[in-house]
Amino acid sequence: MRQVLCPVLVGREQEIQVLLDGLDRVAGGHGGVVFLAGEAGVGKSRLLRELSRRAGEHGRTVLTGRAVAGGVPVAFRPLAEAVLGGLRGSGEPDLPEVRPFQAALGRLVPQWRTPEPVAESPLVLGEGLVRLLHGLGARGAGGARGARGAGGAGGPRDARGCVLCLEDLHWADQESLTVLEYLADNVAGEGILVVGTLRADEDSPGRALVRTLVDRRAARLVEVTRLDGDATLRLARACLGATTLPAPVEAFLTDSADGLPFLIEELLAGLVGAGALVEQDGHWSMTGPLGGRVPPTFADAVARRMDTVDGRTRAVLHAAAVLGRRFDWKLLPAVTDEDQRLVSAALRQAVSAQLLTARPDGFQFRHALTRDAVLAGLAAPERARIAARALTVVEQLDPALAADLAELAGDRGRAAELLLTVGRRATEAGALATAETTLRRARELASDELRIAVPVDDALIDVLALSGQVDRAVDLGGRLLGRLDLAERLPAGGAELHLRLARAALTAGRWRTAAGHIDAGRPRPGLADVLDAQVALGEGRLEQAARLAATALDEAEHAGLPAVACEALEVAGRVARQRDLDAAEKAFTTGLAVATAHGLELWRLRALHELGTVDQLRTESVDRLRQARDLAIDVGALALVATLDLQIAAGLLKQFRPREGEAAARDSVVASRRLRLATLPMALVLEATAYAQTGRSEQMADCLAEALTLAPDDLDVQGSAWGHCRATASLLAGDRTRALAEMATGAHYLQQSPATVAPPFLGLRVLLLAVAGDDDTACREAARLRASSAIRHRIVASLLGYAEAVLHGRTAPAGALFHRADAEMGPLVAWYQQYARMLTAEAALTDGWGTPVPWLREAAAYFAARANQQIAAACRALLRRAGAPVPRPGPADPVVPAQLRALGVTRRESDVLALVAEGLTNQELAARLHLSPRTVEKHVAGLLSKTGCRRRTQLAGYFARLSG
Repeated sequence: MRQVLCPVLVGREQEIQVLLDGLDRVAGGHGGVVFLAGEAGVGKSRLLRELSRRAGEHGRTVLTGRAVAGGVPVAFRPLAEAVLGGLRGSGEPDLPEVRPFQAALGRLVPQWRTPEPVAESPLVLGEGLVRLLHGLGARGAGGARGARGAGGAGGPRDARGCVLCLEDLHWADQESLTVLEYLADNVAGEGILVVGTLRADEDSPGRALVRTLVDRRAARLVEVTRLDGDATLRLARACLGATTLPAPVEAFLTDSADGLPFLIEELLAGLVGAGALVEQDGHWSMTGPLGGRVPPTFADAVARRMDTVDGRTRAVLHAAAVLGRRFDWKLLPAVTDEDQRLVSAALRQAVSAQLLTARPDGFQFRHALTRDAVLAGLAAPERARIAARALTVVEQLDPALAADLAELAGDRGRAAELLLTVGRRATEAGALATAETTLRRARELASDELRIAVPVDDALIDVLALSGQVDRAVDLGGRLLGRLDLAERLPAGGAELHLRLARAALTAGRWRTAAGHIDAGRPRPGLADVLDAQVALGEGRLEQAARLAATALDEAEHAGLPAVACEALEVAGRVARQRDLDAAEKAFTTGLAVATAHGLELWRLRALHELGTVDQLRTESVDRLRQARDLAIDVGALALVATLDLQIAAGLLKQFRPREGEAAARDSVVASRRLRLATLPMALVLEATAYAQTGRSEQMADCLAEALTLAPDDLDVQGSAWGHCRATASLLAGDRTRALAEMATGAHYLQQSPATVAPPFLGLRVLLLAVAGDDDTACREAARLRASSAIRHRIVASLLGYAEAVLHGRTAPAGALFHRADAEMGPLVAWYQQYARMLTAEAALTDGWGTPVPWLREAAAYFAARANQQIAAACRALLRRAGAPVPRPGPADPVVPAQLRALGVTRRESDVLALVAEGLTNQELAARLHLSPRTVEKHVAGLLSKTGCRRRTQLAGYFARLSG
């Protein structure tokens, strides 16, 4: 018997046009999200099939997944089905931009799972999915294999794009919805069209999310309504390939199908299957009554269809309905106790009766409503009997389905045990929302059966702690631990639970709570001390933290616990960093070695990050921060990548390398937006600072406005916005008075902050106050800074040294103080060094000490090369005041790249840099340029100082990046 399905789309011209418009935009690299909402059977899936067909015809990649009904949510189910189906058809892609995310994508693609811990945020998975869809779309079009820029955003616009179809989102799990929300916010600039379907008449988390996305214009909603009478008849005729149908049949369909395409098809299938409507010579005619009035419910229609099959087929259909809409037909012989040959015959009969449809990988009920109707036709005892038999078959294969079956069979305890297994697996996969929902359901089923309830509560505490719900974790843990009779039911008598609660409290900064659980947990050697050290460090008890860390390190070394040793060394280094950078570096370096030797990648990453932070305090070098960033990408620690980009941007901007700093800041902004990180406001401030350094005042104002709107009460953001960003713009404009006022505002905010942020303007403000003659305020502020941790920051300490020289020079020569401060400043922060020389020269001219003219000449040349014209003009004015010859401002040297000119690199130094990049030795270079080797050596030293490179090999890499 033919399938009674409509081969064409009828009555959906407006709806399909919306989808096709989205499909057209995909080709231009513009994505979007569209939701099709309507009641069951209204034709949402038919629209998706038509979209998929047309997308395939145009070379788009199409992935399709579906959420399913059931009491136990399966995390990421529709997304996993879509991705696995796409990879099954095209093979695993080799996409460089996806590799850092493969561990996270392992939740969707089993063969990509790794034994190492992965970032748990569904947002990280969302970013990986964006990149995978982009790459699959490009590959499907036959173009570049998904190559994207280093920042990860955008891509080749000749790619055909990808369409992701997600059906039945009213049944979707919370993790899938979280990823879907991420996609809605991040596919606009990608060639990705996401189309989802859901029932509009059912309240669900999916429906709530759709409303939210539509309200904020992140998605478009298309209401799919019932067909009118004319469209109903056109669809019915198209189903049978007829130009007309008997009038009674048309009236029957118009009156009874209520404009639902699915019911139209089902009712026609019933008439054809019963022989009431037959085809002869291309014409359809009635051979019998239509049964008076049509049954008022769809369930009656399905029941009639069930009456047309034999008893064995009904039994097979009942078992299949218990297993789900899509079921593994190979399980049915065991569930029904029938021979496989007989089961196959029953399935064929069910297909002929149009209760099931055949799929390439098996069978499914024609519609979710069909399965529901078949289940409803079973008496409760019969459902329980079939479920109990099915449970024994699927228990080891699918714990989630087995839990549903156990509950349906009336075995609540067994259902709770199975849900505990599902919840633990979801926790391991990072699907914390699904884990929590599953474990709470398990707890309801377990009731007071302590054998099951206690481990469920223990697992739930772990989920609450990992998801940041510290209060709830501590409360539940306290109640569980308060039951003395439960200790023997907990792992290690409750010790492991105490340690989980201690970690949760440490994360939340609850030092006393953490300490209590550490004492009660009786952890293995070394762990108690290192956790106590974390508490002491958090509470500011530095000496005790150092002692505990040393003890923990000794115990860890004897017990062979490298992870504990790494944690102890990290605590020791953080304590030392407050006052001794050499000791801090030694601790972090040792931790790096331990982590590397034992393959502890996360601890290796943490050690590199700490070492990079030490470098910033010393020299503002970002080399090791960049190494840490590369490793963070490799291990998928994307939130840390955003933090590292923030620190790298800060270091580059202190070196007055605005273009590179802007790129790093923007990378942090993009990642912070996508991952919803707290680093976003400060990343925006740093991006604004890059604009300030390049004179783009409008862009600076826009970034600051957004940053201050996002974090109006953040003292560090406010302080840096005023004192670091706005004041920099004022200094470059030559307005010292306004800059001093802005620095004062910034300092006011930072003085109230508990953080250790110490931007350079804190020291520069003291120097400006001293040059302006406000000695009392300068001395007071200098003393306050020297008593704080700000003195650890090299630029701040050096600027205070210049200020000390200015103040001392009021009454006595201060050349020695100047030279000491100048030597401490370091080669990477030439802008601050030259600006401090100009300010100090101004005071030295007034008070008659030092050699200000050479300082001013070098500063004037530096700022002129950087196109800081206002400051260069101030240097020349001071030279005139000193009676010294004033160099005329000349045009910028077109031979020297602008980025090198901004660093003060001369034409000859630029020539030397190009030849160093070719690998020439100093002797070879001298012969090529007709210079002495000693002169070449000086040029190379100057280049190392101005570019911030440490070795000749780094100069070659610097030139390569500049040329690229």
